[in-house]
Amino acid sequence: MGSQVADLRAECDEQARKNRFRRQFWRYTHAALGLPAAVLAGISGATGLSSADARIPAAVLALVSAGLGAAIAFLKPEMHQRAAHARRRAYLALEVEARFALTQAASRGEPVPLTAYRNLLERRRMIIAGQLDELVQRISVGGASTETETGE
Repeated sequence: MGSQVADLRAECDEQARKNRFRRQFWRYTHAALGLPAAVLAGISGATGLSSADARIPAAVLALVSAGLGAAIAFLKPEMHQRAAHARRRAYLALEVEARFALTQAASRGEPVPLTAYRNLLERRRMIIAGQLDELVQRISVGGASTETETGE
């Protein structure tokens, strides 16, 4: 049972790293689309007001700016960034719980209890399913740590 918990701990560590990368990707995506959209909108407004001959370039800039704004609205990078951050935190918490279960079992010289392993797997399933709010509520209300489930 200990090797499965160790594998789960390693998987959680890897998933936390991947979600850190995802969070950074969506943060950069938001900046890469949002900043040019704002700058082009300002330039198109200034160009359009500068002279009557600059209407066509101003319109083109406004269209590009609108396209970038639409891409932001469609992709919702802020939402993806928050979700990746929440998943990363959940995986880090699960990794700590798995490490705690391994340490506790090693200190007693016994294998990790099956109930503790099942609890860890259930938490992993909830993270994968995107039930992070429910997971946080379950942990905070029930106080379901491996310590309480092993009977100590």
